[in-house]
Amino acid sequence: MKQTVTGTVLVTGGTGFVGSHLVELLLRRGHDVVCLVRDPRRLRWLTGLKVRVVAGDCSEPASLDAAVRNVSVIYHAAGLTKSYHGHEYYAVNQFGTRNLIEACSRHNPGIRKFVLVSSLAAAGPSHAGRPVTDQDVPRPVSDYGRSKLLGEEEALKFKDRFPVVILRPSAVYGPRDADVFELFKWAAKGFILDLRGNERSMNWCYVGDLAEALLLAGERTVTTGSIYFVAEDRVYLTSEFHRLLQRTGGVSSRVITVPVWAGYAIGALSEAAGALRGRATIMSRQKVREAVQQYWTCDLAKVRQDLGFIARVPLEQGLERTWNWYREHHWIN
Repeated sequence: MKQTVTGTVLVTGGTGFVGSHLVELLLRRGHDVVCLVRDPRRLRWLTGLKVRVVAGDCSEPASLDAAVRNVSVIYHAAGLTKSYHGHEYYAVNQFGTRNLIEACSRHNPGIRKFVLVSSLAAAGPSHAGRPVTDQDVPRPVSDYGRSKLLGEEEALKFKDRFPVVILRPSAVYGPRDADVFELFKWAAKGFILDLRGNERSMNWCYVGDLAEALLLAGERTVTTGSIYFVAEDRVYLTSEFHRLLQRTGGVSSRVITVPVWAGYAIGALSEAAGALRGRATIMSRQKVREAVQQYWTCDLAKVRQDLGFIARVPLEQGLERTWNWYREHHWIN
């Protein structure tokens, strides 16, 4: 059942990839939006949008009190997707979630909904091709996945005090993304690196569809503590993705098979280079461990039934939109 969401909504991570798309959708739907921002001088994708900015950081509990007061829904989209120090994932994805929801409990216990952006990585890869469900025992294979799972557990501690809903998107891509962008960048240069070389299966999720699912999670009346997977309802093989990536980008790329051991070696070198520069890179040994899993697929029956969500953007269309955006903004020439 849909409920009318009135009042102000709070978005964390609004300057980032997923959060900025969510903010734009909320504004188009007529919501008053507050964004928690670590540095109000660096609004990035929020620049020019009619949002109220509150300075704060989920790692600093005292900075969250003002942000959570008098809002009707919180969308917690802030998170860390890459790091060369494993403990940083937990500091942001687990303890940052704990700080935010504890602040909500103290200063806004009557909130209508707390919506957490988690990840399929929290559940882990599916087994023997059977799509993973929310009833399966989670088995994440990386610190990123484990930190997102622990973030879910922090949020679920409060599910009996106010409504909590968790979304686990699959691999998210689209305009403004700087992670999957690496695949586009190398494809534009004429190379696609394929770890293992055998077919793997994956659900993909266009960022606009994820934003729509988040909005529905904030609007629909569902059982508190519910967990939903979000993705396009189609599984793509690695070879299909490679063909679509090239076709939609109008590029011809050579697919180079990289043995798993070499992938881990490249990941280690990338981590070392990132440490020297003081900047995390998306390529790491843990990301390789995620990438070589054969099945990253999820069951979408529950999100269709409870939220009425069906992804609107198929992979081919989403890749084309993403290529166009990267080129228009000169990320790719």
